Amino acid sequence: MRSESAGSLMSSAIFDRVKELNRLSENLLRSHSEDLARKNIRNRYQLVKAIKLDLDKLTHALVEVKENCATSLLKKLEGPSPIGGQGICQRLADQHVYHVGFEIHEPLDLVLYGIDHWIRQSNQAFGANMRVRNFVRFPASPAFQKRVGAFTEIMRIWLEVGDRILMLELFDIHRPADSFLESAPKLTHRNFHGLFRHEDADAHDARLASLFAGDAIWHYAFCVRKPSDVIALHTELQTLAAGDPRYVMPYAAPIHNLYDNSFHTKIIKNRDDPALRLEFEFVTDFGVPVGPMMTRSGTTTG
Repeated sequence: MRSESAGSLMSSAIFDRVKELNRLSENLLRSHSEDLARKNIRNRYQLVKAIKLDLDKLTHALVEVKENCATSLLKKLEGPSPIGGQGICQRLADQHVYHVGFEIHEPLDLVLYGIDHWIRQSNQAFGANMRVRNFVRFPASPAFQKRVGAFTEIMRIWLEVGDRILMLELFDIHRPADSFLESAPKLTHRNFHGLFRHEDADAHDARLASLFAGDAIWHYAFCVRKPSDVIALHTELQTLAAGDPRYVMPYAAPIHNLYDNSFHTKIIKNRDDPALRLEFEFVTDFGVPVGPMMTRSGTTTG
Protein backbone atom coordinates (compact mmCIF):
# COMPACT_ATOMS: atom_id res chain seq x y z
CA MET A 1 0.00 0.00 0.00
CA ARG A 2 2.83 2.39 0.90
CA SER A 3 4.64 1.80 -2.42
CA GLU A 4 1.40 2.33 -4.35
CA SER A 5 0.89 5.61 -2.50
CA ALA A 6 4.45 6.73 -3.24
CA GLY A 7 4.01 5.81 -6.90
CA SER A 8 0.79 7.77 -7.04
CA LEU A 9 2.47 10.84 -5.54
CA MET A 10 5.35 10.57 -8.01
CA SER A 11 2.99 10.25 -10.98
CA SER A 12 1.02 13.24 -9.71
CA ALA A 13 4.21 15.31 -9.37
CA ILE A 14 5.33 14.42 -12.91
CA PHE A 15 1.87 15.27 -14.26
CA ASP A 16 1.98 18.63 -12.47
CA ARG A 17 5.43 19.39 -13.93
CA VAL A 18 4.23 18.55 -17.44
CA LYS A 19 1.18 20.76 -17.01
CA GLU A 20 3.37 23.62 -15.75
CA LEU A 21 5.79 23.25 -18.65
CA ASN A 22 2.96 23.15 -21.19
CA ARG A 23 1.38 26.25 -19.65
CA LEU A 24 4.75 28.02 -19.64
CA SER A 25 5.47 27.16 -23.27
CA GLU A 26 2.03 28.30 -24.45
CA ASN A 27 2.51 31.65 -22.72
CA LEU A 28 5.98 32.08 -24.20
CA LEU A 29 4.80 31.25 -27.72
CA ARG A 30 2.27 34.08 -27.44
CA SER A 31 4.50 36.66 -25.73
CA HIS A 32 7.68 36.04 -27.77
CA SER A 33 6.27 35.06 -31.15
CA GLU A 34 8.55 37.39 -33.14
CA ASP A 35 11.79 36.22 -31.49
CA LEU A 36 10.74 32.58 -31.83
CA ALA A 37 9.81 33.02 -35.50
CA ARG A 38 13.39 34.18 -36.13
CA LYS A 39 14.50 30.79 -34.84
CA ASN A 40 11.82 28.92 -36.85
CA ILE A 41 10.33 27.80 -33.54
CA ARG A 42 6.59 27.95 -34.16
CA ASN A 43 4.91 25.37 -31.94
CA ARG A 44 5.01 24.02 -28.40
CA TYR A 45 6.87 20.84 -29.36
CA GLN A 46 9.75 22.81 -30.93
CA LEU A 47 9.89 25.26 -28.03
CA VAL A 48 9.96 22.55 -25.34
CA LYS A 49 12.67 20.72 -27.27
CA ALA A 50 14.76 23.91 -27.53
CA ILE A 51 14.37 24.60 -23.80
CA LYS A 52 15.29 21.02 -22.88
CA LEU A 53 18.30 21.00 -25.22
CA ASP A 54 19.59 24.30 -23.84
CA LEU A 55 19.10 23.17 -20.22
CA ASP A 56 20.81 19.85 -20.93
CA LYS A 57 23.79 21.69 -22.41
CA LEU A 58 23.76 24.16 -19.52
CA THR A 59 23.75 21.38 -16.91
CA HIS A 60 26.73 19.51 -18.36
CA ALA A 61 28.61 22.74 -19.03
CA LEU A 62 28.14 23.71 -15.37
CA VAL A 63 29.56 20.34 -14.29
CA GLU A 64 32.63 21.12 -16.41
CA VAL A 65 33.08 24.54 -14.78
CA LYS A 66 32.57 23.05 -11.33
CA GLU A 67 34.72 19.93 -11.64
CA ASN A 68 37.40 20.59 -14.28
CA CYS A 69 40.57 22.69 -14.03
CA ALA A 70 43.12 24.37 -16.25
CA THR A 71 45.92 21.92 -15.49
CA SER A 72 44.07 18.86 -16.81
CA LEU A 73 42.39 20.59 -19.76
CA LEU A 74 45.47 22.39 -21.07
CA LYS A 75 47.42 19.13 -21.24
CA LYS A 76 45.21 18.37 -24.25
CA LEU A 77 46.50 21.47 -26.04
CA GLU A 78 50.19 20.68 -26.03
CA GLY A 79 51.81 20.28 -29.42
CA PRO A 80 55.15 20.52 -31.28
CA SER A 81 56.05 24.04 -30.18
CA PRO A 82 57.64 25.77 -27.16
CA ILE A 83 54.20 26.26 -25.63
CA GLY A 84 52.91 23.75 -23.10
CA GLY A 85 50.06 23.48 -20.63
CA GLN A 86 52.28 24.34 -17.69
CA GLY A 87 53.61 27.45 -19.45
CA ILE A 88 50.08 28.67 -20.09
CA CYS A 89 49.02 27.99 -16.50
CA GLN A 90 51.72 30.36 -15.25
CA ARG A 91 49.91 33.21 -17.02
CA LEU A 92 46.50 32.46 -15.52
CA ALA A 93 44.88 34.38 -12.69
CA ASP A 94 43.84 31.03 -11.17
CA GLN A 95 43.45 27.38 -12.14
CA HIS A 96 39.65 27.25 -12.34
CA VAL A 97 37.68 27.14 -15.57
CA TYR A 98 36.53 30.76 -15.91
CA HIS A 99 33.48 29.79 -17.96
CA VAL A 100 32.19 27.45 -20.63
CA GLY A 101 30.62 29.15 -23.64
CA PHE A 102 28.17 27.62 -26.11
CA GLU A 103 25.28 28.30 -28.47
CA ILE A 104 21.72 28.23 -27.18
CA HIS A 105 18.73 27.62 -29.43
CA GLU A 106 15.99 29.62 -27.74
CA PRO A 107 16.06 33.45 -27.77
CA LEU A 108 17.90 35.02 -24.84
CA ASP A 109 14.69 36.64 -23.63
CA LEU A 110 13.37 33.17 -22.80
CA VAL A 111 16.45 31.66 -21.17
CA LEU A 112 15.80 32.71 -17.58
CA TYR A 113 12.24 31.35 -17.69
CA GLY A 114 13.56 27.87 -18.40
CA ILE A 115 16.42 28.08 -15.93
CA ASP A 116 14.17 29.28 -13.11
CA HIS A 117 11.69 26.49 -13.86
CA TRP A 118 14.35 23.77 -13.66
CA ILE A 119 16.03 25.27 -10.59
CA ARG A 120 12.73 25.24 -8.69
CA GLN A 121 12.19 21.59 -9.63
CA SER A 122 15.73 20.59 -8.66
CA ASN A 123 15.63 22.42 -5.34
CA GLN A 124 12.30 20.80 -4.47
CA ALA A 125 13.29 17.33 -5.71
CA PHE A 126 16.49 16.82 -3.72
CA GLY A 127 17.06 19.83 -1.49
CA ALA A 128 19.55 21.50 -3.80
CA ASN A 129 20.85 24.96 -2.99
CA MET A 130 20.95 26.76 -6.32
CA ARG A 131 19.90 30.14 -7.67
CA VAL A 132 20.69 32.68 -10.37
CA ARG A 133 23.08 35.16 -8.78
CA ASN A 134 23.48 37.64 -11.64
CA PHE A 135 23.48 37.98 -15.42
CA VAL A 136 24.54 40.46 -18.09
CA ARG A 137 23.88 40.51 -21.83
CA PHE A 138 25.58 42.37 -24.65
CA PRO A 139 26.36 42.03 -28.37
CA ALA A 140 29.20 39.73 -29.40
CA SER A 141 32.26 41.38 -30.92
CA PRO A 142 32.17 42.21 -34.66
CA ALA A 143 34.93 39.62 -35.13
CA PHE A 144 32.77 36.88 -33.61
CA GLN A 145 29.71 37.93 -35.63
CA LYS A 146 31.83 37.76 -38.78
CA ARG A 147 32.98 34.29 -37.75
CA VAL A 148 29.42 32.92 -37.49
CA GLY A 149 27.86 35.12 -40.17
CA ALA A 150 25.02 36.48 -38.03
CA PHE A 151 24.19 39.03 -35.36
CA THR A 152 24.87 37.46 -31.96
CA GLU A 153 24.01 38.37 -28.39
CA ILE A 154 25.84 36.99 -25.36
CA MET A 155 24.47 36.37 -21.88
CA ARG A 156 26.88 35.75 -19.05
CA ILE A 157 25.06 34.13 -16.17
CA TRP A 158 26.39 33.45 -12.68
CA LEU A 159 24.72 30.59 -10.82
CA GLU A 160 25.22 29.92 -7.14
CA VAL A 161 25.61 26.16 -6.80
CA GLY A 162 26.04 25.13 -3.17
CA ASP A 163 29.07 27.10 -1.96
CA ARG A 164 30.35 27.94 -5.47
CA ILE A 165 29.46 30.64 -7.97
CA LEU A 166 29.85 29.36 -11.52
CA MET A 167 29.66 31.33 -14.76
CA LEU A 168 28.45 30.33 -18.21
CA GLU A 169 28.52 32.29 -21.46
CA LEU A 170 25.46 31.70 -23.66
CA PHE A 171 25.47 32.75 -27.34
CA ASP A 172 22.18 33.56 -29.06
CA ILE A 173 23.10 33.52 -32.77
CA HIS A 174 20.21 35.10 -34.69
CA ARG A 175 19.52 32.27 -37.13
CA PRO A 176 17.01 29.41 -37.48
CA ALA A 177 17.38 26.64 -34.90
CA ASP A 178 15.09 24.00 -36.37
CA SER A 179 17.89 22.03 -38.07
CA PHE A 180 19.83 21.91 -34.78
CA LEU A 181 16.74 20.70 -32.93
CA GLU A 182 16.08 17.97 -35.51
CA SER A 183 19.62 16.58 -35.15
CA ALA A 184 19.82 16.92 -31.35
CA PRO A 185 20.44 13.77 -29.29
CA LYS A 186 17.42 12.23 -27.60
CA LEU A 187 16.32 14.46 -24.74
CA THR A 188 14.72 13.45 -21.46
CA HIS A 189 13.48 15.31 -18.40
CA ARG A 190 16.52 17.18 -17.08
CA ASN A 191 17.34 18.63 -13.68
CA PHE A 192 20.57 19.69 -12.01
CA HIS A 193 21.04 16.40 -10.15
CA GLY A 194 24.61 15.89 -11.39
CA LEU A 195 25.78 19.18 -9.92
CA PHE A 196 25.10 18.07 -6.37
CA ARG A 197 25.43 14.29 -6.40
CA HIS A 198 28.06 12.04 -7.92
CA GLU A 199 27.39 11.33 -11.58
CA ASP A 200 29.25 8.67 -13.54
CA ALA A 201 32.16 10.46 -15.23
CA ASP A 202 32.02 8.32 -18.37
CA ALA A 203 28.29 8.97 -18.77
CA HIS A 204 28.84 12.71 -18.32
CA ASP A 205 31.69 12.75 -20.88
CA ALA A 206 29.61 10.81 -23.41
CA ARG A 207 26.63 13.13 -22.94
CA LEU A 208 28.87 16.20 -23.17
CA ALA A 209 30.29 14.95 -26.47
CA SER A 210 26.86 14.24 -27.98
CA LEU A 211 25.32 17.53 -26.85
CA PHE A 212 28.14 19.70 -28.19
CA ALA A 213 29.01 17.69 -31.32
CA GLY A 214 27.10 20.17 -33.51
CA ASP A 215 28.17 23.30 -31.62
CA ALA A 216 31.01 24.95 -33.54
CA ILE A 217 31.59 27.68 -30.93
CA TRP A 218 31.58 25.85 -27.59
CA HIS A 219 34.74 26.53 -25.63
CA TYR A 220 36.51 26.57 -22.28
CA ALA A 221 37.67 29.99 -21.07
CA PHE A 222 40.50 30.73 -18.66
CA CYS A 223 41.16 34.06 -16.97
CA VAL A 224 44.66 35.44 -17.56
CA ARG A 225 46.24 38.16 -15.47
CA LYS A 226 46.58 41.10 -17.87
CA PRO A 227 46.32 42.10 -21.55
CA SER A 228 50.04 41.59 -22.16
CA ASP A 229 49.55 37.90 -21.23
CA VAL A 230 46.80 37.61 -23.86
CA ILE A 231 49.11 39.15 -26.46
CA ALA A 232 52.00 36.85 -25.51
CA LEU A 233 49.74 33.79 -25.57
CA HIS A 234 48.34 34.79 -28.95
CA THR A 235 51.86 34.91 -30.42
CA GLU A 236 52.80 31.55 -28.88
CA LEU A 237 49.56 29.94 -30.06
CA GLN A 238 50.16 31.25 -33.58
CA THR A 239 53.49 29.41 -33.55
CA LEU A 240 51.70 26.25 -32.46
CA ALA A 241 49.06 26.59 -35.21
CA ALA A 242 51.65 27.34 -37.88
CA GLY A 243 53.50 24.09 -37.12
CA ASP A 244 50.54 21.69 -36.90
CA PRO A 245 47.41 21.65 -39.13
CA ARG A 246 45.29 20.31 -36.25
CA TYR A 247 45.37 23.79 -34.69
CA VAL A 248 43.51 26.86 -35.96
CA MET A 249 43.47 30.44 -34.72
CA PRO A 250 39.98 31.85 -35.40
CA TYR A 251 41.21 35.45 -35.10
CA ALA A 252 44.29 37.08 -36.61
CA ALA A 253 44.77 39.27 -33.52
CA PRO A 254 43.40 39.38 -29.95
CA ILE A 255 39.85 40.71 -29.71
CA HIS A 256 38.82 43.70 -27.60
CA ASN A 257 35.04 43.64 -27.14
CA LEU A 258 34.07 47.24 -26.39
CA TYR A 259 30.70 46.21 -24.96
CA ASP A 260 32.10 44.36 -21.96
CA ASN A 261 35.73 45.57 -22.12
CA SER A 262 37.05 42.01 -22.40
CA PHE A 263 40.28 41.16 -24.23
CA HIS A 264 40.87 37.63 -25.44
CA THR A 265 42.36 35.22 -27.94
CA LYS A 266 41.30 31.70 -28.92
CA ILE A 267 42.72 28.53 -30.40
CA ILE A 268 40.86 25.51 -31.79
CA LYS A 269 42.26 21.99 -31.91
CA ASN A 270 40.81 19.44 -34.37
CA ARG A 271 38.21 21.89 -35.66
CA ASP A 272 36.76 19.44 -38.21
CA ASP A 273 36.40 16.44 -35.85
CA PRO A 274 33.43 16.85 -33.46
CA ALA A 275 34.65 13.94 -31.33
CA LEU A 276 38.03 15.55 -30.66
CA ARG A 277 37.34 19.26 -31.11
CA LEU A 278 38.54 21.60 -28.35
CA GLU A 279 38.40 25.39 -28.26
CA PHE A 280 40.19 27.40 -25.59
CA GLU A 281 39.77 31.09 -24.83
CA PHE A 282 42.22 33.17 -22.79
CA VAL A 283 40.54 36.31 -21.53
CA THR A 284 41.14 39.27 -19.26
CA ASP A 285 39.78 42.77 -18.73
CA PHE A 286 41.24 45.31 -21.13
CA GLY A 287 43.61 47.63 -19.33
CA VAL A 288 42.73 46.47 -15.79
CA PRO A 289 44.37 43.38 -14.21
CA VAL A 290 41.87 40.75 -13.11
CA GLY A 291 42.40 39.14 -9.72
CA PRO A 292 41.69 35.49 -8.96
CA MET A 293 38.05 34.55 -9.51
CA MET A 294 36.82 38.10 -10.06
CA THR A 295 34.97 39.65 -12.97
CA ARG A 296 35.27 43.27 -14.01
CA SER A 297 32.13 44.11 -12.03
CA GLY A 298 33.63 42.54 -8.92
CA THR A 299 31.37 39.48 -8.95
CA THR A 300 33.17 36.42 -7.60
CA THR A 301 33.24 33.46 -9.96
CA GLY A 302 34.59 30.58 -8.01
